[in-house]
Amino acid sequence: MNSRATFRAPIRLLAALALLASACSSEATSTSDEGVTGGSSTVGATGGAAPIGGAAPTTGGVSATGGSVSGTGGAATGGSATGGATTSGGVSPGSGGLGGSPASGGVPSGGVPSGGATSSGGEPSGGGDPGGSPGIGGTAPTGGSTTGGTGGATTGGAAGSTPALGGDGGTSAGGSGDGGAATAGQSGAGGDAASGGAGGSPLPPTTDYSAPGPFTTTTDRSTGPDGQCTIFRPQTLGEDGFLHAPIVFGPGIGMQATQLSELLLSFASHGFVVIGTGVLNGGPNDPNNRAAMENALDWILEQNDQPGIYQGKLDVTHAIAMGYSVGGTAAVEIGEHEAVATTVSIHGHIATSDLHGPMLQTSGTLDTVGLPMQQQTFDSSQVQTFLGTVEGADHGYIQANTGGVERPAIIAWMRYWIYADTGARHFFWGDDCVLCTAPWTNPQRKNWE
Repeated sequence: MNSRATFRAPIRLLAALALLASACSSEATSTSDEGVTGGSSTVGATGGAAPIGGAAPTTGGVSATGGSVSGTGGAATGGSATGGATTSGGVSPGSGGLGGSPASGGVPSGGVPSGGATSSGGEPSGGGDPGGSPGIGGTAPTGGSTTGGTGGATTGGAAGSTPALGGDGGTSAGGSGDGGAATAGQSGAGGDAASGGAGGSPLPPTTDYSAPGPFTTTTDRSTGPDGQCTIFRPQTLGEDGFLHAPIVFGPGIGMQATQLSELLLSFASHGFVVIGTGVLNGGPNDPNNRAAMENALDWILEQNDQPGIYQGKLDVTHAIAMGYSVGGTAAVEIGEHEAVATTVSIHGHIATSDLHGPMLQTSGTLDTVGLPMQQQTFDSSQVQTFLGTVEGADHGYIQANTGGVERPAIIAWMRYWIYADTGARHFFWGDDCVLCTAPWTNPQRKNWE
């Protein structure tokens, strides 16, 4: 009995030791498994230090869509100064990387801030050199130092300058020093010869009205309200705040305006924007001729308020209605348009209208049909009118001679009445005026002051 108990005791001791060893073995295995599910094993990925990422964790650590594991967005190959090449983790290249150039950033959108040098306003002070008339730069389209396009002229001009005199009854705002306050200008319809014309932007003076003006010119084809018009204009518009007076031009019957390109470009060189209509197929007083010219005039005036090259650069209160032959007839008919400051009828026919600005008519002694018709238009006119006749000129004179002597006379007329160029006065005033001497003959003035 005692010997059996003695034998069993060692056996129980051995069994207890075996159970203890088994428990220790199970705990070690559990610790190893914990490394797979998020433990601290060196092959795990809790942001571990493996230089190429190590073995990506199955469910623990920082997943394959983030963290510091290389190859999928980690810091070892991604998130560099250039934005890295991460797929969806790390620092996204779309947001700039670590100091990289942002994909949607870089130079701020817009580059130079929108607006830049404003198109309206020009030089704020205007005026010309001391002792001279104000230069091109004086008039700002929306203010600056001018009193406006329809009323007074520039406020600039240094001591001793002669301010451009106002139109439509507007008194010039001054001019400093000896310039003082200028005498009020007169309206286009009854302008005082000594005080200038309608008061548009001033031009540099000239002594040769047959020479090109100060503007480089260009031509725009297939434009206007119906795509049939041609525009002859200064290449650069609105320079130094200059406002360009528009001319609507009607060609002769069946003609293209481009057949008179040299004539019309010469007008453009003096700052005018000339819109020539498409072909006028109707005879004198055809309503379609008038409609074509009105549509072209309205269209060019509207461009002053539309985004584009003309915006804010046109003198919309001092337009000119002009044409040759049937176009000259229609020019008189649309001369009552509120924007028209003066009308020019070149070898036109009989026409009447409620004009509110002065009118120039030209013809020739050999224009045996046209001249009697121009005479009737002159006789019925109620505004200040000059009828000039060229000795020996026929109806086609203006086509064959690039305008001949009529061209500088028309330029002088427009510069006087639109741009207040008093240097052009001698073309029309006095017994020895340019249109009063050969090759001009029989000058006729009406309602003249």
